[in-house]
Amino acid sequence: METKRVTRTDIPEIRTISREAVEAAYDFLPDKERAATVRERFSEERLETALADDDVIIVAAIADGDPVGYAHVDVVNRADAVGEARLQGIYVTPDRWRQGIGTALLDGIEDEIRTQGFTQLSVSVLIDNERGKRFFESKGFERVEERVEDLFTGGTAYQQVYYHDFA
Repeated sequence: METKRVTRTDIPEIRTISREAVEAAYDFLPDKERAATVRERFSEERLETALADDDVIIVAAIADGDPVGYAHVDVVNRADAVGEARLQGIYVTPDRWRQGIGTALLDGIEDEIRTQGFTQLSVSVLIDNERGKRFFESKGFERVEERVEDLFTGGTAYQQVYYHDFA
């Protein structure tokens, strides 16, 4: 399996992966929240804007010539987060879960941001996302805080923030 930077031509596949992954991984959220998440976070316009931003890296995992997952990281330098990049998420087609794709994507993202001088990666995971928490903990991420996130449909949910040093 290879990883590559996502381009505009990959957006339809990325949106499909996003929808399928959100539906499967966030089954603890109400249907209307999952639909709003897909509509708001993974719109074509939003993905095009992210791809045009030099402070965003989106890497896809390719199997048999097609994207089967992707990872999205924000590498904006903030004074309070020197050396830290923020992982916005890793999304894998559910029928390809547990095949090492998430690990390959995480490795690909770390390689990309390491070359830019980053030494730490943070990620927020909804507290009810047991699969996501187990994944990041198995990769050496440490939970450092808990906070409340506003949901698209007006509610809130708790999330846990994880950090990983890879210097």
